[in-house]
Amino acid sequence: MVSASCLGLTSCVANDSTTEIRLFLAQKPGPEDALPSVLKAASTGIDAASGRFVGSNRDVNYFVSKYTDPQRGTPGFCLMVVKLPDGPSNSSCGSADGMWTSGSGTGGARVVESNDDVPEGWTRLSDFLIVNPDATP
Repeated sequence: MVSASCLGLTSCVANDSTTEIRLFLAQKPGPEDALPSVLKAASTGIDAASGRFVGSNRDVNYFVSKYTDPQRGTPGFCLMVVKLPDGPSNSSCGSADGMWTSGSGTGGARVVESNDDVPEGWTRLSDFLIVNPDATP
């Protein structure tokens, strides 16, 4: 009976990027999660209060937040990237599946599944995010 319960629970846990991001955003925010002002102004529809710092790689900071499409009202997420301290930034907002962004000075960032392989030159920053500060747009 215990084994069946564990199997049932295991099959209910998803490792898809949408679930991973939702779980990440549900964490209690800390001071590092405050979005830099350049990112707050990057796109209408960003819920700045939901923003979370994912990590940093070579002076590039990576954030995610909740997002609501201003035209359609559909919920989603924003992946935001900024070069420290307030250098170039870029973002991509919408559905988590296949979300990516790249820019001159910030490199690239892609939302992936937790079990996806990491391409050469990229670094896994979290269960749902791989980054490459040298990637070009």
